[in-house]
Amino acid sequence: MTEQSSHLPALIIFFVTYFIIVIQKIPRLHLSRVAGALVGAVAMGIFGVLTLPEIYAAIDLDTITFLLGMMLLIGYLETAGFFAVVERLVLSRANSGTTLLALVVASSGLLASIFMNDTICLMLTPVLLRIATRLRVSPVPYLLAMVTASNIGSVMTLVGNPQNMLIGIRSKIPFPDFLSALWPVALGGLLIDFAVIWWVYRTSLQWRASRPDRSDRPDWADPVQAAAVRTPLVLSLLVMAAFLGLLMAGYPPQAVAIALGALVILLESHRPSQLLAQVDWTLLVLFAGLFVVMHGVERAGVIDRIIHLTGGHLTGGSNMTALTVVSVLVSNLVSNVPAVLLLSPVVTAAGATPQHWLTLAMSSTLAGNLTVIGSAANLIVFEMARRSGVTIGVADYLKIGVPITLVTLAIGAWALW
Repeated sequence: MTEQSSHLPALIIFFVTYFIIVIQKIPRLHLSRVAGALVGAVAMGIFGVLTLPEIYAAIDLDTITFLLGMMLLIGYLETAGFFAVVERLVLSRANSGTTLLALVVASSGLLASIFMNDTICLMLTPVLLRIATRLRVSPVPYLLAMVTASNIGSVMTLVGNPQNMLIGIRSKIPFPDFLSALWPVALGGLLIDFAVIWWVYRTSLQWRASRPDRSDRPDWADPVQAAAVRTPLVLSLLVMAAFLGLLMAGYPPQAVAIALGALVILLESHRPSQLLAQVDWTLLVLFAGLFVVMHGVERAGVIDRIIHLTGGHLTGGSNMTALTVVSVLVSNLVSNVPAVLLLSPVVTAAGATPQHWLTLAMSSTLAGNLTVIGSAANLIVFEMARRSGVTIGVADYLKIGVPITLVTLAIGAWALW
């Protein structure tokens, strides 16, 4: 099929795929994001937009390999009890509403910069729900603090979120350089995050807890010291230290992640199936499908058309504002990971500099806090909370999401430009 004749099918497949991704389910069909991406990828082949070899070549194996390795490492931390220790440490020090809020913001932001924001939300949402139940307080402000802080904290490293991983692999920006440029954005953003949520929920945060009774709650207090010296936990922390050290030394992220992922499988050789069960295989399928759909759009000449229409405004000289605005808008239409997949070829073809890539990482990540669909982490928290009987209204989210996003974007723009 010629470029001209494949243009329309590629656009139709793209819009249908992203329509499914945004609304998640079509009545009577109930197609999920993963199913939508997979169907879109297959459709690119069926309608002749891409050949089978082109479909295979479209899948970015560096990114898939990196994600798989990270999931294995995070799964090892989970089975070793790392996140259980985090729960106990937070709860043992949460003697007031303000203190708990500060602990949630700080721990979520820091952990997300190392272990990826989606994973932190998956791991810490049930932890916060249990903590709120034990303290007999509303979990809503703390859940909102966790998800917004996770999004903000994840901006500072190449491993903080999937879109940063994509940008890191495609831009070749070294891990230390990425961290050096964006850690001030994350730090300033976390301070803003705490201030906004404290102000909005200051009334419900006015509580103080008495010192916890260790004999009454042995399951979360006494085992902290014992858990910290258990061999699996110590080994998991050593592995993560090696992971960060190798990244700082300049080794390729995908090679480091999969090599250490293979190492933890050996360490867990007595129960490898339990570790492999921690891998989110559907997320890998989602990424593979999106890679194919986006390559189909690019192959049909749509990306070239976008560059022609924008006239270089997205990456032209000092005009970072256009790139930021487009990134924020697209991120809140299709979520930030698909937005980066969409904008990456545009930025690449227009001859982006490292500053453009950093701006795309900053804006797409912080844009995730604007609306519920801006980030997959938001949807994770909303859904898990709903299953536990906790409802977070869209209005509840917007009243903290909008100011946090606008102010943090301003901080990010100032820091980078």
